Amino acid sequence: MRVSLKVKLTGLISLLVLLVVLATSAVYFVILVKETLREFERRGDYFLEETSRLVQAVAQATRLPAGTNPEDMDTIGRLVQAQLSDDPSLRSEMQTAVAFVPSIAYIAVTDPQGNILAHQPQPNPKHPGEALPHAQPLRELVDARLDRQFRVIYGQPQVFEIFEQLNMRGRPLCTVCVGTSTVFLNYLITLRLESALKLAAVVVLIATIVAAFLSAFVLRPLETISREVDRMARGELAQPVKLNRTDEWGILSSKLNLDQLFSNLADGLLLFDSQDRLALATPAVSRFLGRPTEELVHRSADELFSDAGPLERRLREAFHSRESVVWQTLELPAEAEPRRVTVGVQFVREQEHSVVTLVTLRDASTRAQLQDQLDVTAKLAALGRLTSGVAHEVKQPLQSMFNQLGILKDKLGPQGEEVKPELQTLSSEIRRLDRVVKTFLDFARPVELRPIETDLENLVREVFTLAEPHARRNNVRLVLEPNGALPPVRLDRDLMKQALLNLVLNGCQAMPRGGQLKVSPRLLSRAMEVEIADQGVGIPPEARPKIFSLYFTTKPNGTGVGLAMAYRIIQLHNGSIDFSSEVDRGTTFRLSLPL
Repeated sequence: MRVSLKVKLTGLISLLVLLVVLATSAVYFVILVKETLREFERRGDYFLEETSRLVQAVAQATRLPAGTNPEDMDTIGRLVQAQLSDDPSLRSEMQTAVAFVPSIAYIAVTDPQGNILAHQPQPNPKHPGEALPHAQPLRELVDARLDRQFRVIYGQPQVFEIFEQLNMRGRPLCTVCVGTSTVFLNYLITLRLESALKLAAVVVLIATIVAAFLSAFVLRPLETISREVDRMARGELAQPVKLNRTDEWGILSSKLNLDQLFSNLADGLLLFDSQDRLALATPAVSRFLGRPTEELVHRSADELFSDAGPLERRLREAFHSRESVVWQTLELPAEAEPRRVTVGVQFVREQEHSVVTLVTLRDASTRAQLQDQLDVTAKLAALGRLTSGVAHEVKQPLQSMFNQLGILKDKLGPQGEEVKPELQTLSSEIRRLDRVVKTFLDFARPVELRPIETDLENLVREVFTLAEPHARRNNVRLVLEPNGALPPVRLDRDLMKQALLNLVLNGCQAMPRGGQLKVSPRLLSRAMEVEIADQGVGIPPEARPKIFSLYFTTKPNGTGVGLAMAYRIIQLHNGSIDFSSEVDRGTTFRLSLPL
C-alpha cells in the first residue's frame, strides 16, 4: 500500500506531538502523586493539630479534687486522662472530623502505654483501655520512591498514621494519633489524571488536524510541480511551471521552467507531438525561422515549413518521409542569417507509431567562426616563435638609434629648438618600435600590459598624426567623428596606438584612388566601440576567413603581420574585433573594448 507524503508528514507531526504529550503526562503524573500525598499529609496534620489543641484545653480545664498534691504528677495525669476519656466536646470534634473527611480513618488519644483514652469513629469505636495498634507513619509513604507509592495507591487500601506526643511538666501525658486511609487516594489521582488525559487527547487531536492543514499547505507546491511534471510527460510543454515562491520550492519550480532552461541555449530545438504540432520551441528557433516562438507553438509542421527555402524544404521532406536526418549542413541564401545551418531530425516511435519528433537547428557558421578563431590564436602563437630571432637582431640597432638620438640632442643644444617637434616624434617612434619588437618577443608568452586612463579621442589624433604622411600620398582624408562625450578607458596606450595605426594604415592602403577614412569611437552599455571605416576596394569573400591569419596579405608589398598584431593586441585587452566588407565599396572594422 502506497502512503502519500502528506499522510507521512501528518503522521510524523502527530507522533511527535503524542510523544511530547506522553512525556509531559508522565511528568504530570509524578508531580500529581507527590502533591496528592502532600495534600493528604497536610489534611492529617491539620486534624492532628486541632485534636492536640482540644486535648490541651481539656487538660488545662481539669479540676483537681480537694487535697490533691499539686506536685503529684502521677495523680494529676490519671485525673486528666480520665477527663479526656469522658469529655463530650473532644469526642464530638473527633466524631465530626471522621464523619466529614473520608480520608481520615480514625482519631485516637492514648496514654503513654498506648492504651486508648478516646477513639473515633462511631458506631464501633475502640474501647477505652484497649491498646491501639499503630500503623506505618505517613511520612515514610510521602518520602518513599515512586514505585512504592504507586503500589500503595493502586493496591489494597492501607492506613498510615500521624501522631504527636503531649507532655505535662516534662512528663508524657498522652499521644494524639490520626489514621489516614489510602482508599480515596486512587480515586482522587485517577479523577485528576483522567482530566489531564482528556486534555492531552484533545491536544493530540488538534495537533493532528493542524498537521494535516500544515502538510497540505507545505506540500501544495509539490502537488503543483507534480501535476506539471505529469503534464510534461504527456507532451504538454507549452506552459511554464508558475510558482511564485522564493524558497526551495520556488527554486525547484524555476528549474522545471523550460523557458529558463533553454533561454541560453544556442541551438534551436523544436519538439512536436504525435500529431506533428509544435509543443515546444526554444528562443533560438526565431533566429533560424525568422519568426517569434510565440507565433510557432501549436502550429503543424506543414504550416511551419511551408516556405520554399532550403531549410524548410528539407524539413518538409523529413516529416513526409518520416526518416531521421543526422546532422545535415545546409547553405542558406546570402541574405539569411545564419548562412549555414546544421539540421538534425529524430522521430521517437512506440509500437510503430510516432510519439514525439525533435528537430535541432545548429548555427554551422558560428562553429566555423570559432574554429577560425582557434586557428588564428594558434597562428599568433607561431608568430612569436618565428619572429623572436629577428626581433633580437632588431632590438640592438633600435637601442643604438635611441642613444645616438640623445647624443644628437645634446650636440644641437639651443639650435635644436627648431627641430624639437621632429626630434620628439622620432624619439617617441623609436620607443614605440622598441615596444613593438618586445611584443614580437613576448608573442609566445603573456604580455605585461601597462594600462592607464587614456583619452581615446586624443589617442586617435596621435595615430592620425603618424598616418598623415601615408594618407597624403594616397589622397586619403582622415576624419575623427566621436559620438558624444567619451569617458577615459584603461588600456595600454602604446599597444593600442600600434593596433589603431595598423588598422588606419591598412585602410589607407586599401584606397589607392583616395577617399575618406573615418574613425568613430562611441560608448556602449558595457564597452567602448571604435569603428574604422574606409572607402577602399573591400575584401574579397574568399579572403575574409583568413584576414587575421599570419602573413596573409592581398597587397603586393604587404607583410601579413599588421592585422594579426592588431588582433592580438585587442585580445590582450579582453576585447573583440570583427569587420564587414563589400567589394569596391569599402571595409569597416569594429573594435570593442570592455570598460
